[in-house]
Amino acid sequence: MSRPNSQKRKRRELLNKLWHLGRKVSTQTVFLHQAIAQSVGLNATDTKCIDVILGAPDGAVSAGWLSDVTGLTTGAITHILNRLEKRQVIERLRDTRDRRKVFVRVRPESLQPLIPKYEAMGKAYSSLAEQYSAKELQLICDYLEKTCEVSERELARIVSANRSRPSQPRSAPSTMLRN
Repeated sequence: MSRPNSQKRKRRELLNKLWHLGRKVSTQTVFLHQAIAQSVGLNATDTKCIDVILGAPDGAVSAGWLSDVTGLTTGAITHILNRLEKRQVIERLRDTRDRRKVFVRVRPESLQPLIPKYEAMGKAYSSLAEQYSAKELQLICDYLEKTCEVSERELARIVSANRSRPSQPRSAPSTMLRN
């Protein structure tokens, strides 16, 4: 009888460890991206928006689309795009069929200061990945794909709830992380 209880306890410990490590990786990733961005005078939200634009199928997106994908308000996106345009990281392009529509695209030459930093990080992660078998990599990829799906659903749910409730004055988040 102790064996099933031992297996349940071990599984619970592993799930707790996975949750803890997921939070730790998430936090370290945010700070890592902030440090990289800061080294070139940007912030992490700027560089993540750049990454989203670069990953778009056409390489050019509307501000509204970027707002939808990131969950940031249109006002925040406008502020980010203005800042990136001023730094000559992005350029605004008018739609040739409908001059009222404006798209933004990343100016590839503007990424030169970031490339060595992300290449170094990529090499470090690639070196780590080389330690795993193809079967283990498939499992890791499966987990990360499903994690992305959960994150996208949760982002959409939270953004929808935020956008549907009336604006409230900001207050200090005194109990936000007490769980």
